[in-house]
Amino acid sequence: MPPADSIIPKRLLDAYSRGERLVLVFDYDGTLTPLVAHPSLAHLDPALRDVLARLAVMPRVTVGVVSGRGLDDLIGMIGLGRLSYGGSTGLELELAGERLIPIEALENRALLESLSVALEQRLAAYPGAWVEKKPFGFTVHYRQLVADRIEPLQAEAMALLEPHVNALHILDGPLAIEVVPAIERDKGTALRAIVTHAGPEPATVLYAGDAANDAPALALAAELGGVALGIGPEPPAAAVYRLPDPAALHALLTRLTVELAAAAPP
Repeated sequence: MPPADSIIPKRLLDAYSRGERLVLVFDYDGTLTPLVAHPSLAHLDPALRDVLARLAVMPRVTVGVVSGRGLDDLIGMIGLGRLSYGGSTGLELELAGERLIPIEALENRALLESLSVALEQRLAAYPGAWVEKKPFGFTVHYRQLVADRIEPLQAEAMALLEPHVNALHILDGPLAIEVVPAIERDKGTALRAIVTHAGPEPATVLYAGDAANDAPALALAAELGGVALGIGPEPPAAAVYRLPDPAALHALLTRLTVELAAAAPP
């Protein structure tokens, strides 16, 4: 993959100088923040929060965050009101303060609840794994599970979920299995909604993500002629550019903020 730290700021600055809108959208865990022992510990660096806030108030710049987290959890972790948000891997959106949830997401809540309870009961055999319940699905986390127990857990979880595959989307998250209703919503559809909501004028899109569930959004960014930026050592194949870790993304965005501020109209 080409190096990103010098190419991407120039691409975005050139587009901005041509009068295009910038749509900058990020995954959260593993992208804006490092992966940590528990999602509740993945606090956004205050300096990076300030960078996102500064970008979001610039003319012709839209900033968004799309995550597997529930929408309220995500908004609480970011703590910024001017951003566009996608939660539950794209099932829940908040655009300009308006909450958007497809009615189909409500139909399988009873099934998802029963499956999450059944998996919780089985996790006693897998110390360090746990179920995170969300408004429209759940995630089985195994980032604290010993390595030789990961494959057995994955096999047991899939055996439980397999009879219901027509009603579910089962996604690879960062050291996790994400389970959501089988609705045509993902991080790619969330990114498209954010781009559309940003306005009809030409836009250059950047999406940054680190895990398999980011692949649809990375592919869409590339399809739109934008920047598909992978974060970490093993980003999805859809990533055209790569940065080694969230710290490198923070540095890139800090540089971009300074350069855009110098180029913005008074």
